[in-house]
Amino acid sequence: MLKFSKINFAVKYYLPLLLWIGVIFYLSSIPGNGYHGARTLWFYIERKGAHIFEYFILALLFIRLLKFYKIRPGKIMVFSFILSLLYAFSDEFHQLFVFGREGKILDIGIDSLGIVLAALAYFLFTVKNILPLAKNPNKKPKT
Repeated sequence: MLKFSKINFAVKYYLPLLLWIGVIFYLSSIPGNGYHGARTLWFYIERKGAHIFEYFILALLFIRLLKFYKIRPGKIMVFSFILSLLYAFSDEFHQLFVFGREGKILDIGIDSLGIVLAALAYFLFTVKNILPLAKNPNKKPKT
């Protein structure tokens, strides 16, 4: 029988990650009906911004999980990037089988922007610890 702590760990670290993966999978499973209107700047900001947001959150959830295992920050960023990017590839492959959707390499590039932004946020707020500077401007940053 599993100890409560293992169940608690799984619920706290793995469940949010798996639920978010499920959300991305669900959104990718919605059949496309082909957009026939004018493709305005807002259209691209909305569609591609969703990709960036989805993978930003995914990478942060991978980072959160990997931090628990006491991995060095550099490796955390690399592993979370690789795992998130692998999911982006699998998501675009999945879309090849959804009516009205298509898998695009360009979308993987846009997904990777969200992943890189998450790694950058982790680096700045955790590794470089820039947040205390906002609270105490006289404190010097770590180098």
